[in-house]
Amino acid sequence: MEKIMGVAAALLLVFGVGCTQEKEAKGQDHPKSEASSDKNKEKPAVLDFEVELGAKLRGYHGPFNAYTAALDPEKKTPKTDLEKLAAAAKESGEKAAKEIPELNVPSSLSKENQNTFKSAFKDLSQSYKTRTEGIGKEEVTAKADQQFTAFNDKVNSIHKKLGLIEANFASEIQ
Repeated sequence: MEKIMGVAAALLLVFGVGCTQEKEAKGQDHPKSEASSDKNKEKPAVLDFEVELGAKLRGYHGPFNAYTAALDPEKKTPKTDLEKLAAAAKESGEKAAKEIPELNVPSSLSKENQNTFKSAFKDLSQSYKTRTEGIGKEEVTAKADQQFTAFNDKVNSIHKKLGLIEANFASEIQ
């Protein structure tokens, strides 16, 4: 009988502690602020937009990748083919430099994030302009890469505010 009373007392104690913790947890239930709600609404819009942007960048950057690959000495690409690939890269770069500043940023993003994207697009557009002007010149390509990194860093400032993992557009275009 003593064992049954001991077990019953232990169960009552466990049940009592559990109920107390549940009441405390309910009491700590704070309504979500509008700011965190807005962030949660912006996250999918940013990610969807960046998927579309990544597809555009792959299209713009494809001819540059083809030209760079053809420069490999082991491939022994004929000079006329290299010239054609360089011309295609130049055409694509000019198109990118012109179209990128005109991209529409989703209106569902905060004005601050819209402005950050627009500022980032200036760096991205300049990157393609620089890359186009310096086709085949490593030092110019390095400068274009720095401009591209500035674009990526600005986008990542949005990611940081929204609690998203960092974007890596350089890997998207390779």
